[in-house]
Amino acid sequence: MNKKGAIYMAELIKRIEQRKTLLIEALLANGVYKTSDERHLYDAPLKVLEDEYKIVINRPNNETPSEWMT
Repeated sequence: MNKKGAIYMAELIKRIEQRKTLLIEALLANGVYKTSDERHLYDAPLKVLEDEYKIVINRPNNETPSEWMT
């Protein structure tokens, strides 16, 4: 990989990690501590975190995490 490619990859990885951090913070703020398949949020890939976040923002407001996660 050339220098330009390495810089691009480093920036991409940095942005992915930033996105994961924002999603994890949002999930934790909404009472979600594990993914639907019982993985810790910090171990989940970006796609899984995005899917979990979509579940959170689309759930009815009156449900608690224990009601919609099961």
